[in-house]
Amino acid sequence: MEWVDRLVAATCWSTEPGKLDWSSTERVLGTPLPADFKELRRRFPEWGAFSDHVLVLEAQGDTESVLANHESLLRSVRGNPDNRRMFEPFGILGASDESDGKGLVQWGYSLIEEEYYWLVDTSVDSSTWPVVARVDPLEPFQRLDMTASEFVYRVLTESEFSPFGVAATIETPYYRAF
Repeated sequence: MEWVDRLVAATCWSTEPGKLDWSSTERVLGTPLPADFKELRRRFPEWGAFSDHVLVLEAQGDTESVLANHESLLRSVRGNPDNRRMFEPFGILGASDESDGKGLVQWGYSLIEEEYYWLVDTSVDSSTWPVVARVDPLEPFQRLDMTASEFVYRVLTESEFSPFGVAATIETPYYRAF
């Protein structure tokens, strides 16, 4: 997990890796999550933020987990069909019978309303899912063909990683557990 190792080195993180159970999340979603992401959460097991900016959803929990977040998004788009427009052109995985195993699953966000998702296709290896992100819920998504940990690394270390990068204002990346 090259990008996870780079994040650990860049943030000087030294906490012992955790043991996380993704089985219920993967069962409900109907697909395994990317190994890179699971390793990222294993290596940074405590809830916290990268450079007080990027938050990565957890394996379990009532609010800040991948599954709880996904279920909340599903309730939102099912309860108010107008909310579906916010996720066009991709839609939320499982929001409709026509989704055919494709759609968005959120894996993280920033403290300034940026949103980070995978563009899931359950018929392909999850390691190939691209990241789609946007700087504001009203802005269009940008597709980035990279893993979640590469995305986080680039946000923290590349000042030219526009519009998501914070390296120009936060010179030394860190991880702060809450």
